[in-house]
Amino acid sequence: QVAPEEFKTSIGRVNACLRKNLPVNVKWLLCGCLCCCCTLGCSLWPVVCLNKRTRRSIQKLLEWENNRLYHKLGLHWKLSKRKCETSNMMEYVSI
Repeated sequence: QVAPEEFKTSIGRVNACLRKNLPVNVKWLLCGCLCCCCTLGCSLWPVVCLNKRTRRSIQKLLEWENNRLYHKLGLHWKLSKRKCETSNMMEYVSI
């Protein structure tokens, strides 16, 4: 229902958002882990906030894409939390 170039553009926008935010999140995670014992876990709080901000920006981007193109075609993209197949961890996937 969607032209391949439109789909590629949409995925490219999501990937660009992740590419922009992920390195910052990883740096804060490493710093938080190094200081975790001294701060009783409070040093991980910036990582939680950054992950939440990244998730919100992707949700806004998907909503914009939905309004721009996909709702007109009867489709809807969203982020969904699910359990990983190989471990007990949770992950976000776009459906």
